[in-house]
Amino acid sequence: MKVCLTGGTGFIGSRLSQLFKDNNIQVVHITRVDLKKGPKAIAQKVEGAGVVINLAGSPILKRWTEPNKQTIRDSRVETTKKLVEAILMVQNKPSMVMSASAVGIYDTVYEHDEFSDRLGKDFLASVCMEWEAALAPLLKTDIKLTVLRLGIVLDRQEGALAKMITPFKLGLGTVVGDGTQPFPCIHINDLLSAVWYILNHPKSSGIYNLVAPEMVSNHYFSKTLGKKLHRPVILRAYSFILKLLLGEGANALLKGQKVRPRRLLELGYPFQFPTIDSILQDLVIEKS
Repeated sequence: MKVCLTGGTGFIGSRLSQLFKDNNIQVVHITRVDLKKGPKAIAQKVEGAGVVINLAGSPILKRWTEPNKQTIRDSRVETTKKLVEAILMVQNKPSMVMSASAVGIYDTVYEHDEFSDRLGKDFLASVCMEWEAALAPLLKTDIKLTVLRLGIVLDRQEGALAKMITPFKLGLGTVVGDGTQPFPCIHINDLLSAVWYILNHPKSSGIYNLVAPEMVSNHYFSKTLGKKLHRPVILRAYSFILKLLLGEGANALLKGQKVRPRRLLELGYPFQFPTIDSILQDLVIEKS
């Protein structure tokens, strides 16, 4: 089988690429050069692929200047539009298209599963809505479409947790803001296994929240990380400082969504790391 990937050299994409290669699946990367050339160039890569996975997206943790906001949006929405146009163009269409989105689509007040219609009204939520809406033309085809609403992906080598470990080891770990905001997250291995499970399950389709079943706050996460590293967590990253540094972009740290992976559990996926304790025990504790 041939799998096409956008964002294949990123944090998640590179790990997913390796998973496919380890299972003797051909991986073809749709590059930034292909995307700049447009749908015809993309279609040449997509032709004959059994699965297309869309993971493209610029990092969101930056100061949200208008140019940066445009990049955050376009790297997701416009990329997806080009990809969809290319898929519709090819003669031998994929049997499945899987596209990333984010739990940031939900509001920060209520508890959500995949059936929730209480969506957010901030910048990130609007980007997620446009991102998913760009996939709509595929609903008129026979292609199976799945949308992965990702939480914060935790890994010891890359991503958010990797950046936290050294400061926490030095006793400089912090609670962000007042710490009450939800911290929807997932172990990188569960994310990869869940993607594999969804790809191979005959009844999978639609939206899946890729987060661990246990819902925790930023305060609980930070305190648990400190406990695993045997370090106190007494510092606080105050909201006003983050807003000075990141502007509107501080919302990505100061707000969060209460999210459950209802459909993934109903599909029968067995989480390896269902709690924040089990996630951090695996990722932080040195293996002997």
